[in-house]
Amino acid sequence: MRTLRTIRHRLALLLALPTGALVVLAATGTAAQAGRYAEAGRTGDRVAVVAGTEDLVRELQRERGLTAGLLGGEEGFRAQLGARRAAADQARQALDRLLAGDPPGAEQVRRALAPLTGLAALRGRADTGTATRTEALAFFTDAVTGLTAAAFTDTTGGADPQLAAALATLRSLADATEAAALERGTLNGVLAAGAFRGGDYPAFVRITAVKGAALDRVPRTATAARTGSLDAALRTPAATAVAGMEQQALNGFAAERLPVRAADWWQAASTLVDDLHRVESEAAAEARARAAALRSAALRGLLLDVGLALAAVAGTAALGRLATRSVTRPVAALVAGAEELAESVLPAAVARAQEGGAAGPTAPTAVGGPAELVALGAALDRVSATAVRLAVEQSALRRNTAESLANLGRRNQTLVTRQLGFLSALERGEHDPGVLANLFELDHLATRMRRNAESLLVLVGEVSPRRWELPVGMGDVIRSALGEVEDYRRVVLRQVDEARLDGGAVAEVAHLLAELIENALAASPPDTDVEVWARRGSGGYLVAVVDRGRGMADGELELANARLSGRESFLVGRDGLLGHYVAGRLAARLGARVRLTPSPVNGVTASVLLPEGLLARAEVPA
Repeated sequence: MRTLRTIRHRLALLLALPTGALVVLAATGTAAQAGRYAEAGRTGDRVAVVAGTEDLVRELQRERGLTAGLLGGEEGFRAQLGARRAAADQARQALDRLLAGDPPGAEQVRRALAPLTGLAALRGRADTGTATRTEALAFFTDAVTGLTAAAFTDTTGGADPQLAAALATLRSLADATEAAALERGTLNGVLAAGAFRGGDYPAFVRITAVKGAALDRVPRTATAARTGSLDAALRTPAATAVAGMEQQALNGFAAERLPVRAADWWQAASTLVDDLHRVESEAAAEARARAAALRSAALRGLLLDVGLALAAVAGTAALGRLATRSVTRPVAALVAGAEELAESVLPAAVARAQEGGAAGPTAPTAVGGPAELVALGAALDRVSATAVRLAVEQSALRRNTAESLANLGRRNQTLVTRQLGFLSALERGEHDPGVLANLFELDHLATRMRRNAESLLVLVGEVSPRRWELPVGMGDVIRSALGEVEDYRRVVLRQVDEARLDGGAVAEVAHLLAELIENALAASPPDTDVEVWARRGSGGYLVAVVDRGRGMADGELELANARLSGRESFLVGRDGLLGHYVAGRLAARLGARVRLTPSPVNGVTASVLLPEGLLARAEVPA
């Protein structure tokens, strides 16, 4: 009994430590919840600043487009400018009232508003015709870019992935809307002038590319509802009209007069921009709702933590008594069981064994039970912790590897794209046949380098950014694939049936065919040709690449077809045939079937069956 009293005293002292630790943890949790509550409030206020800033940006975008049209020579826009300028001034006043409360980010937005002090002077010169269209576009674009950048400073969403995704979606939509509005204003001025002048056409092409890239970023972070809203906005009659007029402008870069009326373009483009602004406003509402939900959750957590801290302090004595009793009772039972085992059970069993009888089962005791369970639990905890640590390290290693490869591929792709653009510019300005031939050879090498960069992106799961809005003939697609291989002069097109491929799949189908043609050229003797057959069938469009090499054994064909099926990871490959893995990934993404079979005489035939869904709708038979 003296032992039990000693245990009680020691337990009371020991329980004081975890109780105090619990109080400390509760206080720490309370402080953390308070920080999350404040951060959620700041984020909500920051989203409100973003919304107010974007309201001003929208009005400046409209004024920019009308001003560009007026300076381009379309006097019909002068009557609309007054209302647009008044709306921009009202949006500026509303934003100033919002910033007067000094919400988070107010200082950055105030600095971004400083260049607008020259707006009145620009308006006056626009009315008198002394300002140029380029000058007006640059002034408004700089102001809009500065305001957008200032509004989105430090809008990361903190540690909440859903809020971070909502804010990223809002930023992508803002960029897409600005690109669409800038496209509206730029082409409005061009159409008012009648044709592209000076650097109008390169600027217009860059704007369309920026808009497409921003729209492609939206589905990566947007919710299903916002993705649906964006898709609906891009499928309206106005959006379709904008795409058509945009294509007419792109095709008419050298025309003396574009076949599009400025008023028609302005009406359709304004409808599209307004629809994009509506989707952007919905995304801002989502971000505000998520921030409000986080703030409510943090408030509930804060109240809960405060209650837990108070309960921990108030229940220290009761917890100590209950804990002491919960320990001393099992200890007393353990002592009694040990005494019974030593004084009666073991002597009786020994006696029966000495008499020649069976010793019999001994009653289970708890002598070693608790210690063994604790040791076992500690061992399992260590094993679990080790397994989790190794799994996390492996996952982090794979993720970091994939991200590094994707980053490297994107950087290479960007550099090669810039190089191709530079080479194209040199080719257009060169008339010496010898120099032009060298430039074409460099262009071909750069195209192959771009394919290698895109292969790296395919292997890590990235989607090619190159897209065509209109269907492309299969003959052009195959010739595009030939432009991405080294010894393309050895490739002979035997038959190409007429069909048109959906523009969204052109780049990936050309890439897939280029990989197969490259492998066929490498497997064939240098004095032989590689034949390409393309036929339209009832099950889809079949492209066959036939080489005259030594062929492949059955085991090699089986392994190659496994790679081409997309079921095998390129990280486990040992033979370095990355082209098969790239082709397999592309085929799986397109829904196509790729298979290698022996050729009738010698060599290998690579067959690609493209599904009907990839062909243009007008090409699909009834």
